Amino acid sequence: MTGKGPQVDTKSKPNITRLSRNPYSLGLAVRYLAGIDPFTQFEFGGTVSSIMHQINDGTHLILEQNDLIVGYLGWLRTSVELAEAWSNKGARLLKVHNGDAIVVTIFHAENPAYIIRMIRAAKQVEPDTPVYWKRFYSDDRPPAPRAVKLNRAYQTQDSGS
Repeated sequence: MTGKGPQVDTKSKPNITRLSRNPYSLGLAVRYLAGIDPFTQFEFGGTVSSIMHQINDGTHLILEQNDLIVGYLGWLRTSVELAEAWSNKGARLLKVHNGDAIVVTIFHAENPAYIIRMIRAAKQVEPDTPVYWKRFYSDDRPPAPRAVKLNRAYQTQDSGS
C-alpha cells in the first residue's frame, strides 16, 4: 500500500454514520486505517483495542462514500484533569464513564475538506464537551497537543497547525 486510502468518486457526497457493534465493523475500520501513516507506525494491540472500544461504546464516526470508508474519527470519554495531563504532560489516558471531556485518539480523512465536517458531526454527538487531541505528523516532528474548550469553539490552545 502507498499509505493512502482507496481512490473514490469525489462527485458523490460522503455520508457520516457509525459502524455497527460487531466484529465485522472492527475489521472494516482496521483495514481502512492499516495502510495510512502514521497509523502504520502504531502498536497493533493498542490501536485495535482503541478501535474496538470506540465501536462498542459508539464513540466514533465514519465517513462513507460509495460503500468505502473515507474518514474515521474515534474518541474516548475522560475527565478534563486526565485530558489536560495527557495533552500537556504525556500522562496515561484513561476512560472515565460519564467523563466531562473527550479525547480524539484516532482521526483520518481522505480529503482535507472532510475534516471540519467530521469534527462538527462529532461535536453534535458530544455537545458542550471540551475536546482534546494530538496532531501527529508523517515526518519527524513530535505530536502537537490541541484542544477545543467550552466557549472557545474551533480555537486551539496554540497557534500551530
